This record gives sequence, structure tokens and C-alpha cells, in this order.
Amino acid sequence: MTVSKQSLRGLDIVNIFMADVKDGVGVYLSVYLLTVHKWDPSQIGVVVAIPWIVSILAQSPVGGFIDRTKRKRLLLVVASAIVALSCIIVVNFPAFYPIAASQVALGVVQTVFPPCVAAITLGMVGRQSFPKRIGRNESFNHGGNMLAAVAAVFIGWYISYEGIFYFSILQCAAIIVATLLIREKEIDHDLAREATEGSQPADSFVNGLKQLFSNRDVTYFTIAVGLWNIANGAMLPLLGQKIGLSNLEHSALYLSVCIIIAQMTMVFIAPLAAKLSEYGRKTILTVAFILVPVRALLFAWIDNKYALISFQVIDGIGAGIYGVISILMMADLGKGTGRFNLLQGTTYASIGLGVALSSILSGYMVKYFGYAGGFISLAGMGTVATLFLLFFVKESMRPTRTNQLLDSSPVDFSKSP
Repeated sequence: MTVSKQSLRGLDIVNIFMADVKDGVGVYLSVYLLTVHKWDPSQIGVVVAIPWIVSILAQSPVGGFIDRTKRKRLLLVVASAIVALSCIIVVNFPAFYPIAASQVALGVVQTVFPPCVAAITLGMVGRQSFPKRIGRNESFNHGGNMLAAVAAVFIGWYISYEGIFYFSILQCAAIIVATLLIREKEIDHDLAREATEGSQPADSFVNGLKQLFSNRDVTYFTIAVGLWNIANGAMLPLLGQKIGLSNLEHSALYLSVCIIIAQMTMVFIAPLAAKLSEYGRKTILTVAFILVPVRALLFAWIDNKYALISFQVIDGIGAGIYGVISILMMADLGKGTGRFNLLQGTTYASIGLGVALSSILSGYMVKYFGYAGGFISLAGMGTVATLFLLFFVKESMRPTRTNQLLDSSPVDFSKSP
């Protein structure tokens, strides 16, 4: 099957603007509520955690639905519209209950973006081109985050903090337009769920879960990514709060610079991680795990804001590797099951649980033990996650390159825009 330049361009644009939309500008929300509306850190932790808690319940059913549906583009359009609505509520009704309600809706729709885009990508380019294309997706994704952070600097500095959320609404509109550029007929929906000849039809997510978790490797991988996100999930919001309290007037600027540095690093790391993944997934992923406790301890011990900002290079390396390798490992583990998107949904549910716990636990640790205590607790969890990965998670890639790279129709990326 030939994939047109228009569809590939649409996929690129979706990834650019999805970067800052899929999490509902959660990082800016925490600093916005702290510095503009003077919320208590524990309340902020609860509100930021709500979407992740909701996503724990919604993620697996949504993943199973993505396996079954051929309306993946429509899902992205609806999800983008709801994110835009949640941003409107945050700006115009900055009280606990309206924002909490908007975060509930956000928690449902944010389960759509990563698995749906990965499924569309696999269905378009095939297995052989999937690692390279995922590296490209992640590179565009991080580039989009970087550009959004630059825009946030100018908007927050020259206009208002609220303007950042209106900018997110424009990004949602761009995703909708870009999604419609992707041609439906160029998506192989069986390939998009990792179905092979003899695979069972996509059925209920309950039956799918039973099959997936009969594989111990799936269980251990899911636990490992959950632990990683307990350690990493609250890191940037806490850093933004720590720096913001030292200079409330420039808090948006400092947070944006943190994001820009990390995302700029990820732009270059993502394609490199995709290339290196052909030689094994686990070793490369281990690097991403080790860097989390290292970064947390540096944040705990150092107070100089310029040093703290520079350490975001470490985040860029670790998150750039994690973003690529985790998707490829999910594809490895789901190959031939026909339940790739259900596996994605289940894994992202584990991620949601990790981020929610990270936000809540670190919020209370900061309240009672200060920011140093919060970062040290994250470093401890990062160490646990790394040890679990080393001792329990196996290499997911097939032993031979030939077996791994079976495909239906590769895409010629030399013709990509």
C-alpha cells in the first residue's frame, strides 16, 4: 500500500501540535494555580493528578476500542475539541470544582492521543518502517513542545498566563485540520492493531486483557513503566514550582526555558534512540531509567536556578529514549496478538497511575518536608524502578533482525516531506 505525502505530512503536523495538547498543559496549570491564584500545593497536586486517575479507568477500554474501530481520525478530532473546552474552563472558572470537572473530561480524552497516533502510524507505514517512523514522530512531537514553550515565554511575558491556555486551544484546532489531511484509505486497520494471519478478531478488552497478561513479560514491562512514572511524573511540575517561588514574576519564563532545553535535546535523541533500538531495546531503556534518580538528587541538593534549568538536558536524554523505546517494546510484545492498542491502553493506564501517585505523594512530601524531601522521594522511586527493570524485564526484540522486520509494505521516507 502506498502512503501519500499528504497523509505523512498530516501525521507530522499532528505530532507537532499534539505535544503540548495531549496532557492538557498540565505543567503550566500547576504553576498558574500556584502563582496567579495562590492555591495550596496539596490542592494543586490533587487537581493535576485527576486526569491521570481518570485515565487509569478509561485507558484500557479506549485502547480496546481503538483496536476495533476504523474511525481513529474521528477520535482524534473529538479528543482535541474536548481539550480545547477544558482550557476555556481553566481560564474562566479558576475555582477548585470547575477545574476538577474539566480535568475529569481531560482524563478521558487524553487516553486517545498516544495509542491512536501510534496505531495510525503503524497502519500507515508497516512494521519494517515503524521504528524509524516512531523516531520521526517523537522528534516532531518534542520539536512541537519546544516551539510551544517558546510561544509560552512570549505569551506569558507580554500578554498573560491565561494566554498560554488560549494558545493551546489554537493547537487543538491545528490537530483537527492535520488529522483530516490523513487519508482514511491509507490506514490498514488490521496492521494498526498488530494483527497477523490467524489473529483473533478484536473483542472485549476484558478477554484481551486475560490474553495479554497471561504473558509474564507484558506484566513486568507494565509494572516497570508505572514505577518509572511514579519517579518521573511530578519532577518537572515540582521544578517549576521551586524555581517559580524564587521569582514569581519570571516563573513562566523559567519554566518555559526548562521545557525548551529538554525538548530540544529530545528532538535529537529520539531518532538516535530509534536507530539504536535495532540492536536491543532493554539496554537503551535502562539508560533512561538510571537518569531519573540522578536528576532528582541534583534537583534536591542544588538551589541555583540556572543550574537547575541546565539539568533539563538530562531529562531530554532520558525522556527522549523512553518515549521511543517504550512504544517499540509495546509493539514487540503485542506482535501477532491483534491487541497492540489494548496493550498500549493498559500500559498507559499504568503510566497514569504512576503520574497520579507521583503528583499526590510528592505534593504532600513538599508540604511537610520541603522541595528537597519531595525530590529525594522521587529519587528513591527511580532507584526502585531501575532495579525492577534490570532484574525482571526481558529484552523484547526478536533474536534475529529478519524475524523482527517482517512487513507488508515499507514506506520510502526519502519522499517524506
